Amino acid sequence: MLRSILLACLGGAIGSGTRVLITTLVLNRFGPAFPYATMGINIVGSFFIGFVIELARTREGFSPDARLFLTAGILGGFTTFSAFSYDALTLMGNRETVLTLVYVIGSVVLGILAAHGGVSLIRAMAR
Repeated sequence: MLRSILLACLGGAIGSGTRVLITTLVLNRFGPAFPYATMGINIVGSFFIGFVIELARTREGFSPDARLFLTAGILGGFTTFSAFSYDALTLMGNRETVLTLVYVIGSVVLGILAAHGGVSLIRAMAR
């Protein structure tokens, strides 16, 4: 159990640090008017969660520790539903109805499509 916690914590630190770096770079480039960083991070994270889980499911030798480190750890730290929720709330509070809808619907739909893309890529590589 302690091993699993340590793996998740180490991966989470890597994912969180990466999220802060990307968020800072995107904010400096595009400003705070739209939460591009959170949306992009969640879509990319969705792709990789599909990719990793399908890889772990279909490949022998992919250890449960590696899956935990990558999914709960790195991707859990990298993606952030709480920031997504707050960003949506901020857009609504600013009466940015169209941007709110684009952000919420875009994040959810593109996130699901990205996860599907990750799964599909692993399946295509298996052929």
